[in-house]
Amino acid sequence: MNNRARNRLIGIAVILVVVIAAALVFFSKGSAYNLTIAQVIGDTENNGKRVKVSGTVVDGSWDKKTNPMTFMIAETGDDSENPPELTVVYTGALPATFGDGVEAIVTGEYDADTKTVTSGEMITKCPSKYESSDDAYQVTQLKERADAMVNVPVRVAGVVKDGSVVPPGGAVRFVILNAEGATDELNVSFDGALSDDVKDGAHVVLTGELDQNGAFYATEVALEK
Repeated sequence: MNNRARNRLIGIAVILVVVIAAALVFFSKGSAYNLTIAQVIGDTENNGKRVKVSGTVVDGSWDKKTNPMTFMIAETGDDSENPPELTVVYTGALPATFGDGVEAIVTGEYDADTKTVTSGEMITKCPSKYESSDDAYQVTQLKERADAMVNVPVRVAGVVKDGSVVPPGGAVRFVILNAEGATDELNVSFDGALSDDVKDGAHVVLTGELDQNGAFYATEVALEK
């Protein structure tokens, strides 16, 4: 091997060592640790650090109109009367699947004094539910009987309209049709968690009630079996 080739290999080796060392520094100081809420609260060393923590969104703890949006997460799977909780100040884009009861995984800086994580990153996880559409109304059938069905608990089946699924907090969460491409629509209001499978073209079965304006207030959203 000539000197030029040897020097080139030495140069490449030095660069690799520098890159690896920089990566180790980054991951030891700036990366997020995967922690439970109890672990975040229980270790004073987490104060001021960037953490990744998961928990279940507490029902009614959020308001999309606040800026930044603040909500509470509780320890997932803890059925005690007072499970560990954290406040999340969220500055990022709200996932369409966010809602009451969803598991939220947030990454941000932890403040031990206020038990708060300020985060711009969130992933949500919600298991899919499945129900049969037997005895469920179709959209057109329900709308034809709307006058007699206001505030009456019913089930309705339909197909999610393309591009209609949005984050919670507004008047309409998504729209369903009798079938893909149909024109008869039903606006659906829902503040709960949605699975990733509730998307364009998904066949869903909803439980809830019609209001006076013909919108459907869903208490449960499931995929059709």
